[in-house]
Amino acid sequence: MSSKIKKPNKKTLRNKADRLLQEYIRIKHKGETCYLCGVNPVSVGHHFIYKSQSLALRYVLDNIIPLCNNCHCLIHNQPSRQNARICFKRGEQWFNDLEEVRKSGAKFTKEWIETKLQVLEILLAEIN
Repeated sequence: MSSKIKKPNKKTLRNKADRLLQEYIRIKHKGETCYLCGVNPVSVGHHFIYKSQSLALRYVLDNIIPLCNNCHCLIHNQPSRQNARICFKRGEQWFNDLEEVRKSGAKFTKEWIETKLQVLEILLAEIN
């Protein structure tokens, strides 16, 4: 009887990459305070341009804002006000660069996710 090794599907790979991204943000910004309030420690990476709005920006580090849990909840409840603060701090060129990546799009294939996963694994290895 042969047992087949089940290869991970896109959803499994995406979930793993999402977890690695958040782990990377927590480690990279350990000891830092929240980008918005400047008081509480960073606990999550917020996608400035939401994952649902752009798959191409899902793993782009410039699109990830290091926040505390309180500000992360606040930003989802008052996005226009908080996003304006982020844009002001990061600048117009930063926003334009994100828009260029967003417009370029991405083919959300298994291979694309695997590539992003490999990059995240390398980044994590470099900071650990």
